[in-house]
Amino acid sequence: MFQIEFFLENEQLNWSASIHQLNSDILQRHIFPKLHSKQHNLEFAFSESNMMGSILSVTGVKLGTFKIV
Repeated sequence: MFQIEFFLENEQLNWSASIHQLNSDILQRHIFPKLHSKQHNLEFAFSESNMMGSILSVTGVKLGTFKIV
């Protein structure tokens, strides 16, 4: 099981969640309900070396971050 901490910049919102598997579908299920914008697709950039990632719009705008703790 993974413990993930999320932070959305525009919403100034952070929270954590426990997940069993790390993939984009699961990340999106945790992020979509918290977004105030109507983003239909998200992209993720993840670094295994520091266990951190960026939450991006499809146009490449950084919406927030997440990390495995």
